[in-house]
Parts: sequence; structure tokens; C-alpha cells
Amino acid sequence: MMEPLDPDILFSPAARRRVIAREGEVLDVVESTMDEVRRRAEAGAPDGYAVLAEHQMAGRGRTGAWECPEGEGLLVSVLLRLGMSASERFLSGLLGAVAAAEALGQFLPEVGIKWPNDIVARVGGSERLWVRKLGGVLVEQAPQGDAAPAHILGIGLNVNQVREGLPSGAEVSATSLRAELGRPVDRTALCAKLFDELDNWYAKLRRGYPEALLARWRTLSCLLGHGVRARLAGGEVRGTEVWGTVVGLRATGELILRTESGEVLLLTSDRATLLLGRPGA
Repeated sequence: MMEPLDPDILFSPAARRRVIAREGEVLDVVESTMDEVRRRAEAGAPDGYAVLAEHQMAGRGRTGAWECPEGEGLLVSVLLRLGMSASERFLSGLLGAVAAAEALGQFLPEVGIKWPNDIVARVGGSERLWVRKLGGVLVEQAPQGDAAPAHILGIGLNVNQVREGLPSGAEVSATSLRAELGRPVDRTALCAKLFDELDNWYAKLRRGYPEALLARWRTLSCLLGHGVRARLAGGEVRGTEVWGTVVGLRATGELILRTESGEVLLLTSDRATLLLGRPGA
């Protein structure tokens, strides 16, 4: 295992200035940091409480399990007690994606976001979009009594895995900071930057300014203006694929796709999967 995460740095007296990770803990092995934060929420943990782990036995992502060798990634979940409505829940995911991309971008150029929740290294030219996945974001609802629902924001990042140890076979190939940079990265320093970015953007949400977060997401998106295949599910188009160009993101979280025929589709993350490139391209 690489150098362990240092809680004395991550939760130092200076962290008291923040809401995000003002309080928290670093654990060795857990089933899931999301589950640990859920238990802390039920026990009354404050807004921004963070749990990190060196290893997860049953980590999960948006579409399945999230696996990471012990001590090589960054596995963190944060309690958000802002009380966003169901229609605003997607903002929690944007918060995590933007903050993670900003933090990683201080180590690696050309970090972007692939809708809805992938953090990627952008490679290749403008003719064809190529990306490699650095991590992902997951949001789940947390218990909060009769008040507006709290949320748990989970972020998993590949940091010090060597390229040979990364999973293969996914639609978007995996990578890590180490694989891209050719050297190990201080995970504690990366996590401190992540907490700072989360706190910065969370403050804007708490003040009622989601437009700034949406604007930054659009800037960091690797998809805007690019052609993608969208695999659709549900309704009359169940199981079909369409080709189009990503032209925007709505303030309610839907991705806007203009098809070759000129039709405009609004894609939701629970009913569409984006595939980069034409079949056989």
C-alpha cells in the first residue's frame, strides 16, 4: 500500500473554516463509505461530515460495483444536509463532478466530465473524442427525519494504480493519475484540494446560486459539440441507439442531444447511456 491518508492534515484546525470535511474520519477497511456516512447521518452527523477509507469491500458506482486496490485510490463520501428537492438532486452529482475535475486538474491537464458522473482524462484531437476514466460520482438520499432530504455524495478516484492493474473491458477504458503522469501522487494532498473545491462550490449552492455550478460543468464537459451514440431505454425507444451531437445541459440535469435528422432529445441519466463514437469507428 502507498503512503496512507493523513487525517491530521485533512481534518486539521484549518479545516474548521470549511463546511465540507470540517469533521470526518479515515477508516482502514469498510463495506462502503456511503453506508458509513449513512450511519453517521442517522446518528446526527453535521453537514459536510466526510468518511474516507483505504479500502472498500463492497463499493458501488452508478451502474455497478466500484473496485479499487487498497491504498491506491481516493474513496470518500460526504454528507450534504442542504435539503435539496428531488428535482435538484442532480446538483449534488454536478457538485462532486466539478470539484473532482477541478482537484484533478491541478495535477493533470485536460481533465473533463463525461455526463452524467464520470471524471475523465481527455485525449485525442477534435475529430474524434477519446477519453479515459479517472473516477466517478454517486449520489444517494440520506435520512433526515421530516425535513427536506439530505444526500450522500460519493466520489471514487483512481490515483496510484499502475496501468496493468486497472480494470478493462468497459465502454470507457480506465486510467489513473499515476498512469497518466508516470509517477505516484500524494493522495492526502489531492484529497485536501478536493475538499477545498467541494466547499467552494457547496457554498455557492447554499447561497442559492446553482447557475455558477452549471456554467462550470458546461466548461468542463468533454461532450459539448461532440458526436455520441446514445443508448436509450424505456418508452417507445426502448433499447434503441441514436447518433447525435451534444448541444447543452438543461438546468434540470437533462443532456440535450440533436440527432442527425434535427430532432432534439432530452436525455436523463436513468434512461440513457452515452457511447463515444459511431459503431465500428
